[in-house]
Amino acid sequence: MMNFTMTMMATQISRAKRLVKILERLVKQPYLYDEEQNKLIREQLEVAKNELARIQEQTSKGFK
Repeated sequence: MMNFTMTMMATQISRAKRLVKILERLVKQPYLYDEEQNKLIREQLEVAKNELARIQEQTSKGFK
């Protein structure tokens, strides 16, 4: 059971990292979307970074 939980956390972390990378790429190309969509992308990027940091903090076993 513990192994399954760790696998799921690793999957969530890798998905979150991938999402952050994608959103960062979109932020670098503001001409693709209008102003409202760019604002939404930046907000989602901030949320994704915060959630990723929170998950990594909870699963961290070592020193910071």
